[in-house]
Amino acid sequence: MPYDRQRLRIGRLLTYIALGAWALVCAFPLYWLVLASIKPVSELSRPPSYVPFLDFMPSLAAWKFILADPAENLLLSFVNSIVIGCAASMTSLLVAGLALYGITRIPARRRLGRLPGGRALLMLILSARVVPPVVLALPMYVLAQQSGLLDSRSLLVGVYAAINLPVAVWLLMPVFGQRPTEQEEAALIDGASHGAIFFSVLLPMLLRPMAVTGLFLFALCWNEYLFAAYLSYEHAQTLPPWMAGQLSMKEAQAGGEAEELSHMAAAVILMALPALAPAAAVHRLIASSLASLPPRLRS
Repeated sequence: MPYDRQRLRIGRLLTYIALGAWALVCAFPLYWLVLASIKPVSELSRPPSYVPFLDFMPSLAAWKFILADPAENLLLSFVNSIVIGCAASMTSLLVAGLALYGITRIPARRRLGRLPGGRALLMLILSARVVPPVVLALPMYVLAQQSGLLDSRSLLVGVYAAINLPVAVWLLMPVFGQRPTEQEEAALIDGASHGAIFFSVLLPMLLRPMAVTGLFLFALCWNEYLFAAYLSYEHAQTLPPWMAGQLSMKEAQAGGEAEELSHMAAAVILMALPALAPAAAVHRLIASSLASLPPRLRS
């Protein structure tokens, strides 16, 4: 037995060492971007240096340029991405939750969900997300232009919420289960309406798994490029098309490569931070969300 325990400890130690080494490999590009964003321009053309204050003196010139220069549109695009991503994610969650509540809790809808047509309807919902986005981009552009909604935040919120609704439905389907919980049945016997049960009883029980789903939807909205590029150009422009436009302009320019590299590194860091925060939150919530589900919701 002691020999087996020693082998187990050595195996765990080697596993942790391997995982730590791989984590350093994955994190090094992000660390390099941080260094590039705070290095003086003169340091970028020299041999690599990796320790601030020892190998070089940090400079915030690149951050001041992308955040304060009036010619740059980064802050507006950053705010647009935050507002549109949050609003679209919350809309998708709400609509998906109400749809699943109707299918799994209301008796007539529950019978429909058990029929072959009901299952076909759920498959149709998923297939709407499988359709290539480029097929929908041009019709949406024409509709937005004729309705006067082109380059508006409300348009992108509606489009993002619609294209991510199938994802929300299929992620929340096992969470909602196929029948009401004891708490919902007790509230229904006491005379509570379906709206009160949904918002006051069911949502508090499913808060963590819905938060995980919402963070995942936010990541999808944050990285969406095609619809943002087609449906916005100035007022409602988000970060992905802004970044693609900056890269294309930098390729056409000659000279100043080191300075532009510093600016782009700072912009990439600013773009990555809101995506890294939900990823860390999802990692913490996934395990705890499963343990917090009522037993009947796990079936």
